[in-house]
Amino acid sequence: MIWLLTTMQQGLLFSATIFIVGCVAWRVVVAPGAAAALSAEASFLAPVAHSVVRWSRASAVFVALAWAMRGVLQVIAFRDPFAPLWDDVSLLLFQTVWGTVWMGQGLVVVVLLVTLWFGVRDTTEQDDFTFRVSPVWWGLVLLVLSLCATLAFSGHAMGADSWRNAALTADGLHTFSAGIWIGTLSVILLDARSTSATDRAPAIFGAQIQRFSPLALVGVGTLLTMGGALSWTHLTTVSDLWATGYGRILSAKIGLVLLILGLGFWNWRQGVPVSDSAEGGESIRRRGAWEVGFAAGVIILTSILVHSTKP
Repeated sequence: MIWLLTTMQQGLLFSATIFIVGCVAWRVVVAPGAAAALSAEASFLAPVAHSVVRWSRASAVFVALAWAMRGVLQVIAFRDPFAPLWDDVSLLLFQTVWGTVWMGQGLVVVVLLVTLWFGVRDTTEQDDFTFRVSPVWWGLVLLVLSLCATLAFSGHAMGADSWRNAALTADGLHTFSAGIWIGTLSVILLDARSTSATDRAPAIFGAQIQRFSPLALVGVGTLLTMGGALSWTHLTTVSDLWATGYGRILSAKIGLVLLILGLGFWNWRQGVPVSDSAEGGESIRRRGAWEVGFAAGVIILTSILVHSTKP
């Protein structure tokens, strides 16, 4: 039961983190570029930006929920039935590395929630909207990077026998780049639903996809580089990929990632050039939905790997 709850908690935490990274990346990188491409029609992106703010706030709430679940589950796993509850909680929080990381992650989550609720300007009025990236959004970039770093400090990278700092950096960038790629794509696909009623929907969608394309290439490149480095630190030999339980789960994850890469490459070559047409946009949305669906499978496998024993 604890194993299942822990897997669910990790899946919620990874999903919400990846999506909130995508929301921030959309607002900081995609929105200004798409607005410049749309020029006089940039105001059509204002309702989308309003939705992105709401989605960011919702994602932050889910991150906070996953963080709280993590604490409860860890106390249950750590619990000594013959000792007072507070003694176990105090020992876990103040005398273990896990407790230090968990409290640090909580601080990041609180600052993230406060910033999104009280620091981000939100409006549905097109005439009042500006696509200038405010210092608050740049601060949110640092906050989501910090959030990804705390995930690394509570994962397998923390147990690396050598090159631990490099492994922690790679793990944090691995999660962040997944958000840059899949998180931002998810935001754009949801955006398409909110703007589908307007006759300018193909142009709005195409402007976002064309700005997202180079960002996705950076995210994919970083994801593959960091993922490859992390896999090397978690395995003893290549045969671990098929000879151990951990390796077989990792192999399934790699297979899904390669499938997503194939779909992404197809979208990049065939879809991006015609992304501002109705037919091209529909093709991208269809293949993009498959990308996000397979990515959900990757998140589930990652959630299992996090608390699986390495070879």
